[in-house]
Amino acid sequence: MIKMVCLFNRRPGMTIAEFKAYYEERHVPLVTGLLANWCDYRRNYRLEDAEHRAPHGDPGRSSEPLFDVMTEITYESEDLYRKTMSLLADPEIGRRVAEDEARFMDRASMRVQLVEECRS
Repeated sequence: MIKMVCLFNRRPGMTIAEFKAYYEERHVPLVTGLLANWCDYRRNYRLEDAEHRAPHGDPGRSSEPLFDVMTEITYESEDLYRKTMSLLADPEIGRRVAEDEARFMDRASMRVQLVEECRS
């Protein structure tokens, strides 16, 4: 399995509620229709007014939010991951996805990593 973890922020001037609504109601259906090679597609939205402080101390950490949503996309195989990346490389599909992202995301702050998931 291959998992992509993506940290996305909303466009300046957009509320978290507006960001979430656009992502769920507009962006998810778009990318599902264009790129659905994954086995799991999760969005984890930051709780707007929640702040976590570790009881054993959290020295030097800023309370500044790092992201508005952490998206996890899991592929059953490297082949399916590569298939999705090939689709995104198509000029028409890539343009449609990028234009839609620009409507609600701060694309300059996007962070994406491939990760290995370990569970206990």
